[in-house]
Amino acid sequence: MFSQIVFGSALLVVCSLLHVAVVAAGIPMLMKIASRAQTWRNSRRIAVILAAAIGILLVAHTAEIWLWAFSFAILGEFEQFSTSFYFATVTYTTLGYGDVVLHENARIFASFGAITGLFTFGISTAFLIGLLGRVMPNVFESK
Repeated sequence: MFSQIVFGSALLVVCSLLHVAVVAAGIPMLMKIASRAQTWRNSRRIAVILAAAIGILLVAHTAEIWLWAFSFAILGEFEQFSTSFYFATVTYTTLGYGDVVLHENARIFASFGAITGLFTFGISTAFLIGLLGRVMPNVFESK
């Protein structure tokens, strides 16, 4: 049990740092896009900036799911990598269909996958809300 907690906590930290690093690395790109798009219509500018931001977040979340999938594969929990990837995805997104179940020696470890998803989706939500506040400060003001 202790090793599951340690390994799960370590992967949670790695994924969280990766998430923050990818988002931070994407901010200069978003700033370049915003700078180039200053003369565009508001709706087009906002759509392009938000699409780029969502792309950045997709890269981060996908990389984290791959890390969890490889971890389950390394632990030998599943015979096929596709099952490992599927389980990592439904756990990370907290859907947890229940159609694939782990052995008792990895259940606590897997719960950290769900915590990782909750935490990084929270970071992503805060990032998008902050970005919306920056790109849409005056959109709804009447003139």
